[in-house]
Amino acid sequence: MFSNKCGILFLVACCLVSLVASYRQPYTEEFQTSPDQLLQVAPLVRRARSPEGGSVVVTASKDHQVGREASVQYNHNLYSSGDGRGSIDAYAQASRNFDFNRNNYEGGIRGTWHF
Repeated sequence: MFSNKCGILFLVACCLVSLVASYRQPYTEEFQTSPDQLLQVAPLVRRARSPEGGSVVVTASKDHQVGREASVQYNHNLYSSGDGRGSIDAYAQASRNFDFNRNNYEGGIRGTWHF
């Protein structure tokens, strides 16, 4: 039972680390300005990592034949092309059947490109 909890906790920690790592960090040289540059007016630019964020789906069910089950699914868009023809997505999924002591973990990267 302890190893099952550690496995689920490790999966959640990996999802959180990948979510934090996917956000763009600010460049320190962008914040260093000279007095001459302070007088210039520049338009604001918004930097976005991806057009779509991540999603987390948690489900739980109870059935007489299957038993008690719980699952977590995480999806995140890593890259989308500017013209909408292609995208790269990452996913992770974990499920647990409490009555039959079954665990299922999977994850990967999925890419689609339309020609």
